Amino acid sequence: MPDKIIGRFYFKQTSNSNLIGEFSNDHSDRILTESADLRDDSRKSRNGSSYIGDYYSTWQEDGKPILADLTITAKPEGTNSNLFSLTWRRHGKPVFEGEAMLCDNILIGNYQSVEK
Repeated sequence: MPDKIIGRFYFKQTSNSNLIGEFSNDHSDRILTESADLRDDSRKSRNGSSYIGDYYSTWQEDGKPILADLTITAKPEGTNSNLFSLTWRRHGKPVFEGEAMLCDNILIGNYQSVEK
């Protein structure tokens, strides 16, 4: 069984509601890029000013592109509105889960691999 991955990331939202950012983790000494395109069905249900939604996410591992579905949701009611939960899925199964906070319009957080 591979070792659990623990990492950190940030995302900035573009004027088109897509995400650009960087990440690193405890399995590498590099800082790499990740981008995420807001899905059309999420675009229709929002005003473009929130990170909440469903995205197509892309990053690289060992020089190979990785694609995943990223869902960003608000933390449960009663908590701070600047706190979020994130789940990255491949083939419908969670591969990473994380939490983030909003600071100066940048989403900053941590993530970890989901044990299979």
